[in-house]
Amino acid sequence: MKEFRLPKLPNFDRLPKLPRPGSIPLPKRLAALAAPPIPGRNETPVTNSPGALQSLLKPLRAINWRIIFAALTGMAILHIVATLAAPYLAMATAFERMRAALPVNTMVAMPQIEPGAQPLPYLSPALRYAMCRFDSSKAPVQIDAELNALGSSLTIYSTDGEALYAAAASESPSYRVKILPTDGRFLGLTPEARGLQNKEVPSATIQAQRGLVVLAIPEHGQSYQRIVQQTLDAASCRAVPAAGS
Repeated sequence: MKEFRLPKLPNFDRLPKLPRPGSIPLPKRLAALAAPPIPGRNETPVTNSPGALQSLLKPLRAINWRIIFAALTGMAILHIVATLAAPYLAMATAFERMRAALPVNTMVAMPQIEPGAQPLPYLSPALRYAMCRFDSSKAPVQIDAELNALGSSLTIYSTDGEALYAAAASESPSYRVKILPTDGRFLGLTPEARGLQNKEVPSATIQAQRGLVVLAIPEHGQSYQRIVQQTLDAASCRAVPAAGS
């Protein structure tokens, strides 16, 4: 019986080693075609690691928030102070502007408001005005006005522009305001204190040394100009004797 023997296998270790596919240099054109760029491969991945968060917050830590808060607070305070001080820092108040044009304790009907002919800024051309520069240093001042038309008003201002009294058209169109001096002097006994009936009861009584009275009546067109002018002319501003004098 013959002995069966396996054939000898070739020794592969002696064969020359072939280069790996990745180690063979390719031309630039072939390399570009062989390995096209993959979108997002070279981009920096976004991570939620604590280090990335700290790097984002690092510029904010360098800001001095106390200085920013103090600057904003100072700006707000400066804005409020400038707004409140504006009336006192104005070059001329309404009272100073109208001092030369208005006689004391006399109501004057102003002409129609037209462009370039405004006695005071921001007066409406839809209104007709009558003004009085009052002074109660020598005697009380009495204001009489009729507020018949809807939209008419009577306002009394101090020398600084503060509104001391304001009235608008209502069911009682006749208004009588008495302005008393502010020095607290004795003005005599009232008719009620003397047991008499007072036929002239004022709508209001205020205390002010000097100021400006402004009566405003709506201008309803040419058909009502005569009525409006009569209402302005009928308004009065005059010094009255003290009670009991």
